Order: sequence, then C-alpha cells, then structure tokens
Amino acid sequence: MTEENNIPPLRTQEQQMLDELRPYLLDPREDYPEPYYMLEYNGVPFSTLGGLQAISGQKKNGKTFVLAQLMAACLGTGTENVEKNLPGLRVPERTVEYLGHEPKVLYVDTEMEKLNSAKVIRRVHWLCGWDMKEPQERFNVLWLREVEGDEAVKEAAYQKRLRLIKMAIEILSPDIVFIDGVRDIIGDFNDNVESSSLIQSLMSLASRQQICIWLALHMNPRPGNDDESKMRGHLGTELGNKVTDTLVSIKKKDNNGVTFTVKQQDARGKDVDDWKYEITDDAGSLGIPRIISSGSNLPSKSKEQEGDNIEDIKRWIREAENIYEFPMSRKDIKKKVFGEIGGQKNDGRQQIDLNIALNMKLLKESTLKSGGYYMLEPGDEMPF
Repeated sequence: MTEENNIPPLRTQEQQMLDELRPYLLDPREDYPEPYYMLEYNGVPFSTLGGLQAISGQKKNGKTFVLAQLMAACLGTGTENVEKNLPGLRVPERTVEYLGHEPKVLYVDTEMEKLNSAKVIRRVHWLCGWDMKEPQERFNVLWLREVEGDEAVKEAAYQKRLRLIKMAIEILSPDIVFIDGVRDIIGDFNDNVESSSLIQSLMSLASRQQICIWLALHMNPRPGNDDESKMRGHLGTELGNKVTDTLVSIKKKDNNGVTFTVKQQDARGKDVDDWKYEITDDAGSLGIPRIISSGSNLPSKSKEQEGDNIEDIKRWIREAENIYEFPMSRKDIKKKVFGEIGGQKNDGRQQIDLNIALNMKLLKESTLKSGGYYMLEPGDEMPF
C-alpha cells in the first residue's frame, strides 16, 4: 500500500476534528446552572465554587488575618464569636444545602514558622468557639515551609509542595482551600509558561473537585497606591486574569492606632462592600480580627440621608421595645426589628442596620442570656 493510500479521507479527518471539538462547544439550548458561592458579605456572594480566588497586599499588610476571617466564616457561620467579630461575613444557606454538610477547610502555609502558623489555627478556633488546642475534623492545616526537594527523583521543593497540596485535597476532600502563599509552589514566578501552567493546573483542580482555591500573593511595591498595584510577576498577571475574585488588604497606621481595609479589586459578579477591621486582644496575645465598619464603596450619602437612616433605626428599636421581649438574638433582631418593623427584606441590609445599631451603642450584649443575645442600651434610657 502506498503512503498516499494511508491518508484517511478528508471527511474522516474533519469528523475526527469535530469529535475532538464537540465537548468544548456550548449549546445555547442547555440550561447552565447558577454558580454556588462559598461566602457572602452583607448579602453579596463571592468565592465561586469551582474557581480560583486571590488575596493580595503589600508585605505585612494583613493578608493572613484576612484569610483567618474567611476561614472562620466558612467554619463558624452562626457562632457567637463569628457573628460578633465578623458581622455580615458568612456562608450562604443555599451553599450548605448544596454541599449537604458543614464546609470543610484546608489551610496551607508555606511562609511562616510553626509558632505563627499555630496562632492562625488557634485564632480560627477561638472565633469558631472551639477549644484552641483540640483538632477539628473540618479544619486541616498543612505546614510546608521546610519542605525540601528530592534529588533522587529530580523533584524540587516547590514541586513537592504542589504534589503534597494536591494529595491533601484528594484525601481530605475540603470544600475550600487557602494557600498562603502561592509563590512557594512555583520555580520562577516571572516565567510565562511556568506561571500559566500552574494557574491552569490549579484552575482545573478547582473545577474538577468543585472547590474554591484561594491563593495569597504579594503586590508589587507601590506605596500609597495599593488600589492600583498589581500582583507580583507573570504569576500575578496570570492569576489576575483567571480568578473570580481578588481581595486586597491595606494597612493604615495613625494616631488612632492600626486598622486594615479589605477591598475587592476584581470580581466576576456583583462587587462586595469594602470592610475595615482591627486586631483586638480578646484572646490575649493571639490577636483577633474584628470588623469595625463596612460599605465604604457604597454610594455616598448626604449628612441628611445618613441622619435619617440612624433616626429610622432608633425609631424601629423604640417600637420593638413595646412589641417584643428583650434580650433578643441577632437573628431575631434582624428579622423582627429591621425586617418586620423596618421593612428591610434583604439580609445584607438588615445586617448593616444591626452593625449601625451596635456601633451607635443602641444595643448591648445581654448579661442575662449569653450566646449572642442583646438588650437595649442602657436599660430603658436609650440615647435617643
């Protein structure tokens, strides 16, 4: 048989190519499901299951504290300390129903020494109301700072870290993974091909396992312009192109102390409100993040509008005093005071109003009933 006779007919070649293309062709007749989100803030969802997300910022600007907040929200939605310290940050009920279980978290640390990694664990445990030294089945931590390569099998340290992470995901089956930081699982973060390969690998892993993978990466130094700074190297460029969300942590130090602001730099969906947090000594030297304000990227209000809003909240609480019995749980305050009396149907809006009431000291924690219950402040002499 001649070489010419070995060439398949043209129609067969076309059919083979079409067969290869067919799995990648979208059908407009098919109903593609809405995505599920692992987190929401003030009612706005983010962190898509099956996708990559990024947390960035300058060195020592609070990235790990932000990761602790996200992990605690995933693990402790509805618990007293999470509701008190991280108001508005939670797992959507729709997602828990979809998963069929409470979310499981894997935290991977490639940067810090063991002591500081242990502090992250205990920080999350405290926020969730767990014993700070008792292992939890839903929360696993992989410490890979001191991983060394294996010359015998020609495996570099960064390659071994990536292999161990993939192994942990396969065995532990987390719903959300936090890698702090991604720089240590790549050889050269300025290499286009290597960066693209790593991000594609992680993106495929997230999609295949239907999990979230958060990657922490430093920003290029650009003092005073963190809102416009980019993540480092070609790895940062590739990551920025593929993630569903990018959060940036910005540190501010002044005469009033140190605060941090979390901004959503990029989003595939609706923009999440900024939030500001501080580090408290509620757990001694451990350092507990506490959200102190939110919504700095909402449309600005005039002083009259802002005053009216506060006056409305005061009036709703005054009406509630005559209708309901206090102390009342956070959930009931949102539903009855801001929902039924105030007419706010959106959970995120109810949460914002509750935050305002607490910040204005219109409500205080009950001394009669623990576990996230509140009463009027102070007593029956409200500051109206």
